[in-house]
Amino acid sequence: MQIRELELKDIPAVKVFTDEAIGKNYFSVAELEENFKKSSSNGVMCSFVLADGEKIFGLRLAYPPGLWTKGKGKKLRSDLWQVPQNKAAYFQSLFLADSVQGQGWGPKLSAAAIAAFKKLGAGAIVTHAWKESPNNSSIRYLTKQGFQSIATHPEYWIDVDYECVRDGKPCRCTAEEMILYLSERNP
Repeated sequence: MQIRELELKDIPAVKVFTDEAIGKNYFSVAELEENFKKSSSNGVMCSFVLADGEKIFGLRLAYPPGLWTKGKGKKLRSDLWQVPQNKAAYFQSLFLADSVQGQGWGPKLSAAAIAAFKKLGAGAIVTHAWKESPNNSSIRYLTKQGFQSIATHPEYWIDVDYECVRDGKPCRCTAEEMILYLSERNP
């Protein structure tokens, strides 16, 4: 089991993994290919997988500054950030297979992306946390990583055409927009 950069050849296995972990068709193959393109800037890959051979057990999708305009949903409150959007990176998604949860792989995947963002001079990382996640795990994890809440977006994923694992289709879950300022962190 190892953490490594996301590669284009991983996309079919990532599709199988995300269908199982998030819900069928949360990501299409075409969207994953586009996400792969958005994950790299100046030769620095910012998205990582946890893999054992060809099988994917974890995914951190992360976009460097200047290559993203929004998350999976449409709502964004960049007017509340202390950095301009072209200096902010984005954490799209972090998913782990049930069999590897609780072993520290999530923070390691995020640390790899943060190191890549720092190479690119990012001033902050923005993300949308799933407020209804089991035991509020999404917001608790991000808060532990130093993220601060910026805004709450009810029905954030309602326009995403997929089968939510919590409430089916359409998804009526809430997103908490959160931000981590990298300049405040220790190296």
